[in-house]
Amino acid sequence: MLVVHMDSGLGNQMLDYVEYLAIQKSNPDRECYLENMIYEIPHKEGMFSMWNGYELERVFGIRLPNIKEHFSKDEWQRILKSVEESRFWEEDWNYSPYIVEAMSKEGLKLNNMGEGSGHLDISIQERQSKFRKMLTKFFRTAPGYHIKRLLRLTLTGHLIAKNQKKYDVYRKYPDNSFVGHSLAFKLKGFEIEKLNGEIREAFRFPPFMDERNREMLSYIKSVNAVAIHARRSDLLFVNGYCYKYGFFKRSVKYIKKKVTNPVFVFFTDENSRGWCEENENIFGLDFKKDEVRFVTWNKGEESYRDMQLMAECKHNIFTESTFGFWGAYLNSNPDKITCAPDCTLLATNTF
Repeated sequence: MLVVHMDSGLGNQMLDYVEYLAIQKSNPDRECYLENMIYEIPHKEGMFSMWNGYELERVFGIRLPNIKEHFSKDEWQRILKSVEESRFWEEDWNYSPYIVEAMSKEGLKLNNMGEGSGHLDISIQERQSKFRKMLTKFFRTAPGYHIKRLLRLTLTGHLIAKNQKKYDVYRKYPDNSFVGHSLAFKLKGFEIEKLNGEIREAFRFPPFMDERNREMLSYIKSVNAVAIHARRSDLLFVNGYCYKYGFFKRSVKYIKKKVTNPVFVFFTDENSRGWCEENENIFGLDFKKDEVRFVTWNKGEESYRDMQLMAECKHNIFTESTFGFWGAYLNSNPDKITCAPDCTLLATNTF
């Protein structure tokens, strides 16, 4: 038995599902179960947002065997209470040991093989040296950002090899292991193309039912649409540097060199539209001369429709966001240009 962890928003869920497929394929003699209990734990201050909860089944009709089914209702409630009381989010999202311990108390003993966000023994804050903290602070400045960007471009091969050594997504696991949520498939070097057929078969969006999205889809297909994913209000803590240090300008400049009559379609929450309109220089655009459209109406449980529309554009620009990543990945244009932040070594072009 292998228990595969999943949490966070739809983009991460999709990456976790791809990792589930890889684990299943590499361990054909093991039963694989999903574990997504964090969607049942009440949101607390300091926790990452779970957005619209577990969405793979609602959006794509994907059903996976869940480890929850192995426990009685009372046992599961005790597991949830134990994990909630651990306050793992205060330890840099250190969920792995607490989930494994809680299940062990209810009779299911698992090897803690979790990678990615779940640091197994101590928090990342405790492991960071004083020098590393100083270096991190410097890299958040404008000069530091550009130095880091150039270093990463120079050392791409080395960094890919380092990531591959850290996360072996196709590994053979020992029986009764808690695994998953490395999010490695968004990075270069992990051969996501091996699973491309299964991915495209699984991630089929339901057809649009409302007139507004139908009209936008028709328009997108009629022009050289370039999706710009710029959700600021809920992602600034992750990708604020994209707005500060020229990522969008470099991307738009490149698109304009390569694409005839591009139409830039912004996908952003309604609270960010005004900021984007007032800061066209951040994006390297002139809203009086360039063709620009905004999509801001897909909210709540319909938010995934933005990803669906982004996938229908000819080209994509997105920040450090797995939601934006999938909008670009699912784009079926054979000549697509994808622009992503260089500092993440995403499995796309970098700028």
